[in-house]
Amino acid sequence: MIDDARWQYQQVVDNAYEDWHPPLMAWMWRRLTIVQPGPGPMLLLQLAFYWGGIASIAGWAYRVGRPRLGAAIACVGFIPAPFALGGTVVKDVLMAGVLTSATGLMLWRDQARAGAIRWALTVGAVFLLFMAAAIRFNAFLACLPLLLALAPRPLTRAKPRLALTALCASLAFLAAGPVVANLVGAERTNPDESLIIFDLGGITEHSGINQFPDPGVADPVAVNHRCYDPFGWDSYSDWAKRPCPLGFSHFQSVVDDQEIDPRLLWLRAIAAHPSAYGEHRLAHFNQSTWFIVPSGPNFTAWTKSVENPWGFNVQPNPVLGGISTMADVVARTPFGWPVFWLSVSLAALIVGRSAKVAVAGRAVAASAFLYGAGYLALGVATGMRYYVWTISGSGLGGLLILGEVVYRRTLPTPRAAYLAAAVIYSSLYGKSPVGLKYTSGLDDKTVAFLQEVAWETVREYYGR
Repeated sequence: MIDDARWQYQQVVDNAYEDWHPPLMAWMWRRLTIVQPGPGPMLLLQLAFYWGGIASIAGWAYRVGRPRLGAAIACVGFIPAPFALGGTVVKDVLMAGVLTSATGLMLWRDQARAGAIRWALTVGAVFLLFMAAAIRFNAFLACLPLLLALAPRPLTRAKPRLALTALCASLAFLAAGPVVANLVGAERTNPDESLIIFDLGGITEHSGINQFPDPGVADPVAVNHRCYDPFGWDSYSDWAKRPCPLGFSHFQSVVDDQEIDPRLLWLRAIAAHPSAYGEHRLAHFNQSTWFIVPSGPNFTAWTKSVENPWGFNVQPNPVLGGISTMADVVARTPFGWPVFWLSVSLAALIVGRSAKVAVAGRAVAASAFLYGAGYLALGVATGMRYYVWTISGSGLGGLLILGEVVYRRTLPTPRAAYLAAAVIYSSLYGKSPVGLKYTSGLDDKTVAFLQEVAWETVREYYGR
């Protein structure tokens, strides 16, 4: 159990919930303590959703006569980062598992002939999507493409209807978390203010103009410069090693005392300084996806629990150490970087659209891509756990699309194939000679030469 799980389990013990972490997860966890106290039952639930989903998708592939595709899908479960993180009780893994199971139900639904079975599978998949939406507020980005794939054809046939269905579905998904919080009587803790404070700090840093209300310090821009770190918002949090005078507690006190709407404050700051906001968000997203950075993450997954009053712990052992080492080694390659998997899902969408493959595969790829890309605007922290679904979903979506292309032999156009390859290659930019200029000190002359070679290659291709 990491810090998040420790806090949630305290709520389980107290039977008193708060909305900083998903109340639904803590509420379910309390019910699981009937089986056994501690993190074990919740871990098993996470694994049941994740591996049950993988098994159902692989089984579907076997059922439709594509056993090789089924074997490849089974291997997705062993992609190092999600596999290693599967040993941690955390909402990101639970959400990814729920979405994987929803994908399995969606695929089997398309094979059902009996109307009652088809209806039951549809309801089950939609239920799981709303469950995922209640686990993470930004999960609506992952849930939306899957719901549109499940929706009756009349609701998505025309573009106006598709847009209206998408809007209504998004609003319903966004409401899932607050509705559950109200049902279980969860205390409000304003978790959305972590994003607001982080963005205000970023805009202040890049614009040189203070965006915080009543900062309470003589030089808020200088103070913010000390506090701000594009890596994440934790430097403003109450648990920061070096407390920031502009941090969460001070900010919340000011907005409460002066009856300021933090969301309006946030939107006005973005509208007034869009360039500074863009620089801040790109700087964070770059680090979050490990694109153009000197190295990968310090670690992929946790190998021990934090200290907790119940004495739950995992003793070091060779298997755990081996899995952790494997994940950390892969994290030093593009295959362990979220930006690579984002490019895989986007490339799969390009190929799938061109080859006119079935909606299901494209929906999974779109779900993985939108969820990961959403951290460009909504991310507040850096860690591999935030991209568990992006990595797993990209693998699943990419294989579903590739499998159908091979099975039906409906190849994408050459232009789409080149574009898809370029998208994947672009994700390796941070490891290319040009990208490494920022990390290994290549001189400008060498970089200019490499860029010219690249542009000549592009011009030659389009000239033909």
